[in-house]
Amino acid sequence: MKICFMKRLTLLGLSAGLLSSAIVLADTPAGGDNIGAIQFELAADDPRQFGFELSASDIAARVRANLAEWEYPFPDSGPYSHLLRARIGEITHGDTPVGFSFSSGNSDPRALDFQKADVLPVECVFQRIDGEVLLAEAKSTFSARPLGPENGQARIVDKLVDQLSTACLNLLEDLPRPQNQKQAHGSMFKPKWMPDVRVEVKEVPVPVPHAGNAAAAPVEQSNNVELKKEIIIHNQGNPVIFTFGHERR
Repeated sequence: MKICFMKRLTLLGLSAGLLSSAIVLADTPAGGDNIGAIQFELAADDPRQFGFELSASDIAARVRANLAEWEYPFPDSGPYSHLLRARIGEITHGDTPVGFSFSSGNSDPRALDFQKADVLPVECVFQRIDGEVLLAEAKSTFSARPLGPENGQARIVDKLVDQLSTACLNLLEDLPRPQNQKQAHGSMFKPKWMPDVRVEVKEVPVPVPHAGNAAAAPVEQSNNVELKKEIIIHNQGNPVIFTFGHERR
């Protein structure tokens, strides 16, 4: 399988506890897949690691409902055109990735646990229903702090649903789609569930002056346009925006 695009982001100190996210998109036909209906499956490496038996069916139903609120087709029954599989890994104590803040893990560089924390890996895989074509996979790492036994079973399940929904939504939002299937959330779009962190990647057309005449012609009067990559991190507050191109910020 040819890998044509990879996005990797490291996000520390944001409200969801999302420490890192890596999304890999496979080589697909121009315009992307037509998605008719998506089947969702959930698995866990250790279903009792939180001190109780996870109900995969109940959690999966809540994740499906969250994603459906974002206008993705998750019907209760088939036929299905695509499959989204999510997996909850085992909590490990390891290094936190380098990112935008240093608020996670021990900040003392002399300490044995410097910049280490308990983390939960979550994996989402998206493929055609026949299983022959893998279209995308996302590997995310979340803080395991909200998943401790002192939080109680109900709150732990709520946090797992949020983390799974966040990881899978970020994957779905990055999928190349035919023009008639691209998400166009209008002013009336008000889903009940909102991810704590949502990563949006888009190309923004920016007018540029004619070569050799940059000083004479205002930029807005130029007919030349270039596309700049823009990454927006929506984090339940003011979004963080990164623009990549000639003028970076």
